Amino acid sequence: MKIKLLLSALIFTFVILPGFTEITTQDSTSSDYLYSHGHSEAVVDIVQMTKAGINGEEYITSAEARRANDPKFIRWIKNIFIYLDPALDDGKFMNHDIKPSPSYEDL
Repeated sequence: MKIKLLLSALIFTFVILPGFTEITTQDSTSSDYLYSHGHSEAVVDIVQMTKAGINGEEYITSAEARRANDPKFIRWIKNIFIYLDPALDDGKFMNHDIKPSPSYEDL
């Protein structure tokens, strides 16, 4: 009788156990989860930016955060190089206002 009870409890445990391993949408879109599953920094920024846009929040990408720590003169020099070579990353991926004509704000 004890063996049957023990086997029943063991089977019940193995049947119930996978139910506790669920991953919610919040978990699967977190930065740590995406990094640990091999996604790049750009993909993580896109996912977090999309989530912030849906929730009406502002999101600062990691590239913008790195550039914010630079002194103003260095940022100004970098902006000149970015203006001259559009292939350089300005750190405003998916987060800038596209205007039809250039202005001084581009620098």
